[in-house]
Amino acid sequence: MLSSMERLLVASNAARGARGKVKTRKYLAALGYQVFEMEVVRWVQTPRGRLPVKRDQLHADLGALSATELLFVQVKAGQKNDVAGAVRGFKEHTFPPFAKLWVVFWKFRARGPIVTDVTSQVVQ
Repeated sequence: MLSSMERLLVASNAARGARGKVKTRKYLAALGYQVFEMEVVRWVQTPRGRLPVKRDQLHADLGALSATELLFVQVKAGQKNDVAGAVRGFKEHTFPPFAKLWVVFWKFRARGPIVTDVTSQVVQ
């Protein structure tokens, strides 16, 4: 039987990503934001039955709202902080000038995230 630490070490990419989203949701709520999901799950019929397909809206995993700010957040978890990939995804969409675009990266076993504001790279 695997210990909880061993299970965490062999977690799938999906499990690491889901854990990163939960941690980011708690982090943003602690900063005073109201957090909402930006991921849509659609069901696709295949010869083997129905399969869930997840898609991010506006290339963001989470959205966050406060009295003064609107955030679109892409969450990264694991070994590699792919900020460039998130910027490419954000550039596919149009955002208002008051919106902020963040990439939140959680390193393995980190207590806090690495937050990168990529708004200036996307919104002109």
